[in-house]
Amino acid sequence: MQPSGNEALIDVGGRIRRFRQEAGFSQEKLAELVGVTPQQIQKYEAAKSRVSTDKLQQIAAALRIHPADFFDVRSNLTLNTPELLFIKKLRKVRDPEVHESLSVLLDKLAR
Repeated sequence: MQPSGNEALIDVGGRIRRFRQEAGFSQEKLAELVGVTPQQIQKYEAAKSRVSTDKLQQIAAALRIHPADFFDVRSNLTLNTPELLFIKKLRKVRDPEVHESLSVLLDKLAR
């Protein structure tokens, strides 16, 4: 059974909150990064306001996650505990140049 529109909104709001907290961001910090008020982030997280696709993409970029992570998307990809821990640490890296350097390094190591 598919969730109703309101149930899906609640789920997305809860995931915004969870990813924001995992990233170590306050509502104020996330609001600053995506160009809304902290009250608007609070409304998104509490499912009192719908999030546009454009704003959801901005939130995902600020949190360094893929927008699909906000939805219940099934994948054939299964991560083990060390992989999950690595991804959580990677999400905490805020410097884009460091991200790029890590990406280049991983590409070279994966060859």
